[in-house]
Amino acid sequence: MSTVTLGTFNFGGPTDEAAAEEIIHTALDAGVNLVDTANAYQDGRSEQILGKAIRHRRDDVLIATKCYNEVGPGPNDWGNSAYAVKRECERSLRRLGVDHIDIFHLHRHDLRTPVEETLGALADLVREGKIRYIGTSTMPSPEEMAEQPGLGVVPTWRLVEMAVLARGSLGTPGPIAEQSPYNLLEREVERDILPICREYGVGFVAYSPLAMGYLSERFLGEPPADARFTEWWSPRGTVWEPVQRALAALLDLAAEHGQSLPEFAHSWLSGSSDVTSTIIGPRTLDQLTLALRATETAVDAQARQAVDAIVAPGSSLWFRTIEQGHRGTRDSEES
Repeated sequence: MSTVTLGTFNFGGPTDEAAAEEIIHTALDAGVNLVDTANAYQDGRSEQILGKAIRHRRDDVLIATKCYNEVGPGPNDWGNSAYAVKRECERSLRRLGVDHIDIFHLHRHDLRTPVEETLGALADLVREGKIRYIGTSTMPSPEEMAEQPGLGVVPTWRLVEMAVLARGSLGTPGPIAEQSPYNLLEREVERDILPICREYGVGFVAYSPLAMGYLSERFLGEPPADARFTEWWSPRGTVWEPVQRALAALLDLAAEHGQSLPEFAHSWLSGSSDVTSTIIGPRTLDQLTLALRATETAVDAQARQAVDAIVAPGSSLWFRTIEQGHRGTRDSEES
């Protein structure tokens, strides 16, 4: 796969079909060959737009999509049961207009379904030729983290369980790609997910390289009301002060190297030997161009050491802060 993956979360939402198609073809022409989507992105509209755009270029494109997230009000409209996995695969195939999916990711781990059932359903789909490979994406929600304080950004034992069971007693295909958040502020995957991927031969695909826009230079002052991150979370209060200090230091470091903070963030991540590919989710063609250009620029060892002094390796200054802020908001509401 290419070292850059095109993410399609915005397609069918803030990015209309015409703009999305231009972004897709520009990325493919630049050498990107993996496009990432999901059944829940814009209620399936993202998959439809992608399928229509690549219908004459299918052999040039690897398609990754996902299941798990809620797609309706019923008890079987979410999760990784055999029923849900197979149904959502069929629905994605129809929306995409293709006969197979190259990588089918479990968007989250389903604690209510035995992993053996999920792996068995995925193995059936591989045998039927409907999917080629299996992937995972395991960041829990802030709600899950609030219920289980101290839970890692990625529940690593889940990935190990799937890999060991698939290789051992089940004898089924196991995960070949893991998607996790990784950026200048979010480095917790360095503690265990990256070593696990190396141990089990699982490719690592980083997402949120700009921390959902938090590394876009717009958050140094009052959080912008129109930002995607602000719509979901509230980056205010004393809990965010260490993040703001790190953000200011990273901005200065990027400027020293002649880059904007978003460019520096992309360059730093793409230079990691542990990252197989980085998902960029542009809303506009300009954002795509910036990201592609930045991934071609290397961050030297001295700059990487300077980043380590600002955000310690293996630490979380992004998702852990979201978790703390979410828990604090919930506690105040309950009191």
